[in-house]
Amino acid sequence: MESENSTDESGGTSEPAAAEPAPLSLFDLGDPPPPPPAPPHDPPARPEPATGSTPATAERPAEASAADEASAPSSSPSLDEPTADEPVADKPVVDEAPVGNLLDGVVGQPAAVDRLQAALVSPLPAYLFVGPAGAGLRGAACRFAGELLAARSATPERERRLALAEQHPDLLVFDRVGAAMTAEQAREAVRAAAAAPVAGEQKVIVLCDVDRAALSAPILLKSVEEPPPSCVFVLLAEEVNRSMETLASRCARVDFESLGDADLQALLVAEGIERGRASFAAAAAGGSIDRARLLASDDAAAVRIETWRGLRGTLNGTASAAMAAVDAALEAAEQAAAPLEARHEAERAAADEQAELYGTNVGRSSLDERHRRELRRVRTDEITMGLAVMASQIRDESGNGSLRAELAAGQLDAIGDAAEALRFNANQRLALCCLFIRLGHLGG
Repeated sequence: MESENSTDESGGTSEPAAAEPAPLSLFDLGDPPPPPPAPPHDPPARPEPATGSTPATAERPAEASAADEASAPSSSPSLDEPTADEPVADKPVVDEAPVGNLLDGVVGQPAAVDRLQAALVSPLPAYLFVGPAGAGLRGAACRFAGELLAARSATPERERRLALAEQHPDLLVFDRVGAAMTAEQAREAVRAAAAAPVAGEQKVIVLCDVDRAALSAPILLKSVEEPPPSCVFVLLAEEVNRSMETLASRCARVDFESLGDADLQALLVAEGIERGRASFAAAAAGGSIDRARLLASDDAAAVRIETWRGLRGTLNGTASAAMAAVDAALEAAEQAAAPLEARHEAERAAADEQAELYGTNVGRSSLDERHRRELRRVRTDEITMGLAVMASQIRDESGNGSLRAELAAGQLDAIGDAAEALRFNANQRLALCCLFIRLGHLGG
């Protein structure tokens, strides 16, 4: 540290070291008394860190070595310590509380958590998480991976933090590009499985949306069936369809349930959301955790729901009326993405700050790709929510007799067809235009 190289210690003529206050440490709880005089080149004593404190590592680059971040004793200097001329308030706090067992943070899935907790004792080569979109499969996979990586590490808290942030070098998450996982993505996953772990003894590979991997599933089969001992696969799917039955048979299946409004509301309240707003967001989220969080931070959500409720009344079977309704629906979807774009801007700023601190911008391209994917997902989710609002409205009208049953059935079929098309990445404008024309011919 700079204080060790001061003119006092090098034989200069300035005041003795005892007359200066000791450099502040991140673990200081108050103003320390001045230390006794020390021999030249003898570093000043450092207070011991508080019991149980652990350096926060999720902010560091994913490929930082274990020797740099974990193996050094807690009393050793680190990049995060203040120097003699650097104010403590300007540096990030590194002794965050331990995160604990990551599986405890999986919401509303007690059966799945019990299954995964038991699996940590003797992990199998491959797992298949099956459940509806928004049930938290990806988050659960990263939490499970964090526990797997922590179990074979001398620094378990570091592994958990990095896995939770999806920044661990031995946690590889493969997202589909476009409507389905490509053959090249599958081959890349196979190559990654064959490579040795980067930072420890274990590697976890998460493959998203494998139910949309009809052409690439055979490429994955051999690696999933017989991966290297150091590798564990976690596959995510909304359903097990015929194209992936053989692949699924090689995995231990873990089922996830659609989240109820009560679970979502409790989660939002625990995160500091006011109870009334949490109740509205949970009811409108369609069982999706991410959607509930986004709606809870969106003051205009109720207005957009009313926009969707009014669309059917503007339809008369003409293309012009349908296109006007499409424009209104897509404008609502863009408004829904605004809170997420604000969150993305904060994440990009944090990534830039990290790059400035550590001299690297690792993961920025993957961050930008994730942002594009999330924006498309939130727009699709907004449209899906709007379709659900319209379907609920149709059922209510059928139930009170204001809409004939056969017309209600036809309109619900049209909405179901549009939702299925959007699920497989259909052009949103075209899918909505076809839907609104059909609804117009069916009585709006």
